[in-house]
Amino acid sequence: MRDRIIFSDNQQVSARQISRALFLEMLGLSTLLLPPALARLCGTDGVFAILFGGVLTYLLSVAWNRYDTNVKQNDTSEQYYNTKVLKNTTMVIYIGAFLGIAAYVMYFLTTLIEEQLLGKSYEATIVLTLTGAAFWGLWKGLESRLRVYEVLFWILILPLGFILLAACSGVCTDYWTPVVDTSWQNFGKGILLCVLIFSLSLLAFRSKSQCSRPKQLLRATRRSLCAVVIWNAIIYLILLGVFQVGLLSHLSYPIIDLMAVVKLPGNFLERQDALMMGIWLFCLFALLNSMLYYASAPLEKLFSEKGRPKATGICCLAMAALAVWLLHSAERAERMFQVYVWFVVPLLLFLPVVQAIVECLKKRIRQK
Repeated sequence: MRDRIIFSDNQQVSARQISRALFLEMLGLSTLLLPPALARLCGTDGVFAILFGGVLTYLLSVAWNRYDTNVKQNDTSEQYYNTKVLKNTTMVIYIGAFLGIAAYVMYFLTTLIEEQLLGKSYEATIVLTLTGAAFWGLWKGLESRLRVYEVLFWILILPLGFILLAACSGVCTDYWTPVVDTSWQNFGKGILLCVLIFSLSLLAFRSKSQCSRPKQLLRATRRSLCAVVIWNAIIYLILLGVFQVGLLSHLSYPIIDLMAVVKLPGNFLERQDALMMGIWLFCLFALLNSMLYYASAPLEKLFSEKGRPKATGICCLAMAALAVWLLHSAERAERMFQVYVWFVVPLLLFLPVVQAIVECLKKRIRQK
């Protein structure tokens, strides 16, 4: 019997799908990590750090697009790497970096579920369930996952917008002052932290070969980046106006705590915080899947047959093992977070630039 060919087998996605998936991934991570960190570093000036960080990341996306278009346009992968040493070294760095990010997201996701919903006794069940779901999502392919994200996009965003709108009634604008009261050193650290978190959106350029219209990818990335920056600025102002700087800097997940504080008209939901938790769980899971996809994609090429299941299985098992290792020590997880934010993410951003410089030098040497 002839195999059935369906539309989702071509592994091509639209720029709109990438934009919406990117928005969900960045929104979940940034709104959980940035508010308490910026409250400690920048205080009431944290919103300016978010805006400046967004502008710098926007400019970085323009530079990345020019690099991707001009430098790599006429080079095949064989010409670009030229030697197996450079190719293999780059592949190992990418796989290790993306697996590490995926493991930390798994740790973060598991910790969130334990603290807010189920408790420590379900840790093994949570890790196994998330690993199995991640494997299934990767095995079904990029297009299938992004279609699910596209369907759920408005289902997730509209309730969140409604809750934030209801939270505005409890905002005290006096808590937004004093302004420009942070040292330049801490303000610079806050901007850099925002740039490094937002710059994960630039990894969307690694999906350029799967995009049905690659020329629209830059516009899609810009659109999702601007939306994430605006949402983060609004959320930070709301959190600042509700909790003040002192309390905000000591809360682990202030955006989750805000969901419990907000009183909806009529009190028709007793625990809207548990319901809204689903938004961040889904956003973090989407980011987890993307990091595993970026790690497994180069690994697939090493297998001659059934590359996707093998590469996916190896990456999922490695990610789960590393996540369990992090779950046994919060200090270890914090150290890993600091290493990845300040060293690994910048390496991922500048490694393609280094590759481009090496390629240009090789061309000049060959011409001489």
